[in-house]
Amino acid sequence: MRIFISSSAKLDLSEIVQYIADDNPKAARDWFKEIKDAIINLSSFPTLGRIVPEYSDETIREIIKGQYRIVYRINIDKESICIIAIHHSKRFLK
Repeated sequence: MRIFISSSAKLDLSEIVQYIADDNPKAARDWFKEIKDAIINLSSFPTLGRIVPEYSDETIREIIKGQYRIVYRINIDKESICIIAIHHSKRFLK
């Protein structure tokens, strides 16, 4: 499956990396690599994540990496995955 990242998820990613890098640039690079690897892994295992509880929709799933949620939508017809959001797990998903 092909993977796309929404504009808002790219902004989330950028803001989180910058926030972490302000204190520890190496930790920011390591965190980014972990998130990137998790997203790439979805192309082979799209249903790896759990169904997002706020939506109860089988096509909207998430994987948890540390304190962050990677929320994505599976589009079976187009054989693609779209990363919708990447944010801290304590934040409510809009």
